[in-house]
Amino acid sequence: MTHQETPLVGADVPAKEPEARAFATSPAQFFGGSWHAMHHVDPERLAALQLEAVRMRFAEQRAAIPVLTTMADELGVREIGRIDDVVGLLFQHAVYKSYPAALLVNNRFAQLTRWLDRLTPHDLSSVNVDGCDSIDAWLDVLDAQSELRVLHTSGTAGTMSFLPRSLGDWDRMFEAMRPGLFQFSDPLGERDHTGEYFNLIWPIYRKGRTAIMRMPELALPRLFGSEERVHVLREGRMSSDATYLAARMRAAAARGELDRLEINPALLARRAEFEREQKELMESLPRFIGATIQRVRGQRVWLSGTWNILYNMARAGLAAGLSGVFAADSLITTGGGAKGQTVPDDWEETVRKFTGVERLQHVYAMSETTAMHKMCEHGHYHFEPWVVPFVLDPDDGRPLPREGVQTGRMACFDVLPESYWGGFITGDEVTGHWSPCACGRTTFHIERRIERYVDKRGDDKITCVASDDAQRAALDFLTQRLA
Repeated sequence: MTHQETPLVGADVPAKEPEARAFATSPAQFFGGSWHAMHHVDPERLAALQLEAVRMRFAEQRAAIPVLTTMADELGVREIGRIDDVVGLLFQHAVYKSYPAALLVNNRFAQLTRWLDRLTPHDLSSVNVDGCDSIDAWLDVLDAQSELRVLHTSGTAGTMSFLPRSLGDWDRMFEAMRPGLFQFSDPLGERDHTGEYFNLIWPIYRKGRTAIMRMPELALPRLFGSEERVHVLREGRMSSDATYLAARMRAAAARGELDRLEINPALLARRAEFEREQKELMESLPRFIGATIQRVRGQRVWLSGTWNILYNMARAGLAAGLSGVFAADSLITTGGGAKGQTVPDDWEETVRKFTGVERLQHVYAMSETTAMHKMCEHGHYHFEPWVVPFVLDPDDGRPLPREGVQTGRMACFDVLPESYWGGFITGDEVTGHWSPCACGRTTFHIERRIERYVDKRGDDKITCVASDDAQRAALDFLTQRLA
């Protein structure tokens, strides 16, 4: 279907299941490869598509994902009528880290695999994790023996979340993301990007298992084409065990409990190795910049990282006398927030000066969904159409009206994934706009200021009057007979 054939803008007929399936399965193809079409769709038409896609996913996954079955049975939900009906079934973020902590501490990966098996329609009963003595080894086995490419969060609170995303879902995610990557230099999204590859500048490890660290490997067929276009600071994989150890130690130190922290002795013995790798990573940055610039100077590239990674890279480059090093239509993507750090006032200016790119692409994203919601020229993050947004009352969890301007807890339903339930409640307070933006885009958008409820309230207890019992039942089901 070409952009000209896309029957979306101004359409007033209800969405049907085959159309919703095409929309949910391949948003890029459905919108004719046009990011412009994705974000200028008639809001009522998009709402109809989203509702039918949510209904479809629920019908497919209600009996296929055990923990969802438990929640739906507890609530007595057999089908989705209105879009707000799915709110009671959205997973709280605790679901993906609900395993007993002792499973990781004591390398009990058979039990952890059974826990993960309850979160996906993929059958993991035949996965053999005998002999796994680390998180890295466990994830290696899952990569080798299943269709899943599990991702984990960085565990800033001391506990990792694990999400069972399949190879197919990863591939369709990058297919869907591609039309909007270069929206600044291709604002109408009309250029045919098929078969067009570009260089990735990746100032960190080549591989890893967080959502962002999975990207260079799994996006390569869709975005980069070959290994030669992926330029990394350090070969090899960022250790998930190192990430887990660092996160637990930071969280324990913040509580004043570091001396009481229980750590697997084998993991603790690798602490010096992890610290050495981090030191070597920073020391190699100037050499990486010099070597990379020699290969791709003046070319169109994609450079992606959190503000501190981009800032450190830019400072090192400028100190070496390098500025304006990439083509002006290159893509510089950043997100992730400050996470308690002090952000220099000049960090964006420093990055722009080094790269030669006038506008940075700020994105709002979360590990549990398959989209990067990009900021427009008016400072609003526009939600990709395959992610259904909700703004919830922070006190009782009820969905606020889908109109006007609403401030509350961000929640969403991602209709693209087939390997896990796409409904998710975040810890973010946002201000969302349901009316078209001043930039002309019609999609739901949130303001740039985003706060964490844990920072505002001292904790992040999610209350949802409609589903508290179901959430408890789900967590009980996930953890039963595991510890």
